Amino acid sequence: LNSNNFLDYTFLGEKVTDYMWCVGIILGTLLLKKPLANLLARISNSMTARFSHGGHTENRLGTLVRDPLKRLLQIILYYIALMHIDPLLDRYDVYHHSGRKAVSISLGEVVDHVFLFFFIIYLTQLLSRVIDYIYYRQIDKARTEHNNDRLQLLPLVKDIAKLLLWTIAIFWILGSVCHVNIPALITGLGIGGVAIALAAKESLENLFAAFTILTDKPFNTGETIKLGDLEGAVERIGFRSTRLRASDGSAYIVPNQKLVGENLVNLSRR
Repeated sequence: LNSNNFLDYTFLGEKVTDYMWCVGIILGTLLLKKPLANLLARISNSMTARFSHGGHTENRLGTLVRDPLKRLLQIILYYIALMHIDPLLDRYDVYHHSGRKAVSISLGEVVDHVFLFFFIIYLTQLLSRVIDYIYYRQIDKARTEHNNDRLQLLPLVKDIAKLLLWTIAIFWILGSVCHVNIPALITGLGIGGVAIALAAKESLENLFAAFTILTDKPFNTGETIKLGDLEGAVERIGFRSTRLRASDGSAYIVPNQKLVGENLVNLSRR
């Protein structure tokens, strides 16, 4: 066979050129995924360097997004490669049930759902790293301006943003990949909300206590407080707990509810 006849040859209903494109894209992805991710990371760094509030933050975005960006590019290119043999994948069933209601799931549908699942996961990871970058920028700015209120509030805001992001991702996966009826699911969660609230009573109390601390401000990050026998500098206020650092270097994790429910001494405000 000459080269033209070979390229027009069909195997299992697909042209040789389609198989070559599929294999070529997969091999190219394996060879170029890291250089492409590094290139995009450098572009991100160059675009954000002039907006950074400190020289050490200039390369932070590229460092944060490099790994999730590499995985996202990899899964997209793999999917593009498999799309060249999509008719072949659609002809083969991985599950078939010929009962009262015939159900058939082709290999192509499995590929679509697997791709969508990993695409959502990697995209969410990428956006989560972007949230981290924004957080680090704002923290550096707050430290430069000696804004203790912002230093205290930003960790909690970051945690809330990430929680909302992953909640949206989970509902996206349930609706698009698992074909769950999202409105019915939300309704069911509303009905079971009382039981969930009772089960999560302690966590909710600590969450509301965190907002009480941030609004009433009995102490700020960096101040030294005393609670019973515990004494230390406040390092971080989180959703559930506050971390104190003692003079000997020990770390104390104190539930927020305990901080607002018991007598507390702020030694930095004598």
